[in-house]
Amino acid sequence: MLARLAFERLQKMTDLSSAQRRAMYLAIVVRNAMEDFHVAHLSDAQVRELNPIIRNAIYTGLKALEANDRRAQLFLAFNAATIPDYWEAPELLESYKRKSPEGV
Repeated sequence: MLARLAFERLQKMTDLSSAQRRAMYLAIVVRNAMEDFHVAHLSDAQVRELNPIIRNAIYTGLKALEANDRRAQLFLAFNAATIPDYWEAPELLESYKRKSPEGV
């Protein structure tokens, strides 16, 4: 039921493209995951400045993955080449791994 409500919320953003809606969703996942860091290290003003940077970067990355042109290829190649060797493999967020209460 909650997943349906979330999907409906995204679908109501009719002024946005599908890629923009996906970027909005992914950006809020990032933003929510950063909440404790925000409280400890960032002011609300800094987060207001950071939020559109995150949204726009995610949207640009999604569009580049979907596109099949030279500009997208160059963008993908550059960004893939700059992934540091020392980065750990991504893991699921604890908030996702936790079992939801029954009925939710």
